[in-house]
Amino acid sequence: MTTTQTTTQVTTPTTTPTTTLTVQLAVRATPEQVWGALTDGAVTPAYYLGFEAHYGDLSVGESYAYTAGGGDMITGEVLESQPGRRLRATFEGHWAPDVAALPTSVVTFSIVEPPMPMPGVIFLSCVHEGLPEGETARQLELGWVAILSGLKTLLETGAPMIGPPA
Repeated sequence: MTTTQTTTQVTTPTTTPTTTLTVQLAVRATPEQVWGALTDGAVTPAYYLGFEAHYGDLSVGESYAYTAGGGDMITGEVLESQPGRRLRATFEGHWAPDVAALPTSVVTFSIVEPPMPMPGVIFLSCVHEGLPEGETARQLELGWVAILSGLKTLLETGAPMIGPPA
């Protein structure tokens, strides 16, 4: 798994440095299995920190939410949806005050075939753009590493990474 963090300057009335988080990994699964794990609310709690995804039909412009404990943890709008290939959406976190204070950002999941022969393996990347530099962005990066590692473990073993084996 690789993670990178890129810093850029965004010119506004006051210049605010932003960062882009990138997490990439190889998963022994089909693109359809990864897409299902990313978008199926019956699957997401097993690897996404207990959050249940609510995407509806994944139409561009449609609102989505991840919920837990009866409340919204993440909300946003679908910007692009190519089943089995790419999901791009705005991201607004609500689970902690420092996350709720962040501006709306954009998360893109890409599912691609490896450039070399690797039967049964795909590459999954998560790019989170538009975050202000700082400790909260660093914590979100660690969250993405845990979430995507959990997705990989679930798809490859059939058991959640955290908790008793299935």
